[in-house]
Amino acid sequence: MTDTPINAPLGEESALVQTCRTQHQTWAATIAQHEQEIDQLLALLNDLLEHHNYQSLRHRAVNYYGDLNHLKSGFQRLRLDTICQTMDCSHTQRQSCREPRFSLYATIESRFHALTDDLNRIQAGCYQFLSVMVTLNLL
Repeated sequence: MTDTPINAPLGEESALVQTCRTQHQTWAATIAQHEQEIDQLLALLNDLLEHHNYQSLRHRAVNYYGDLNHLKSGFQRLRLDTICQTMDCSHTQRQSCREPRFSLYATIESRFHALTDDLNRIQAGCYQFLSVMVTLNLL
């Protein structure tokens, strides 16, 4: 017995593309939100680095700055590699929603959660560091 491809009815395929587009828009919006959070922390750290020259402060601020930049690059790479950026997430663009087990789309969730876990860890440390700076009236 041979495998025969089963074609979805036209309406079903249209619904699949719509679901794909919706999923991609949700992922893109969430990634953009995380990038904005990172940008806000980077701006605070940049202000701290511009106004204070204490070696111990600079070292920690530079470390957080580098970690956040690396994390932002990870989110950007995730978006570029796996998120459909056009209005028609059709099979000519990517197979990402049509065959999830064979495509990059299946990796979005695990990669996203790994990046989000890193973001939460770095954010917690950075906020703690910045709150100490505020308490000391240095920020």
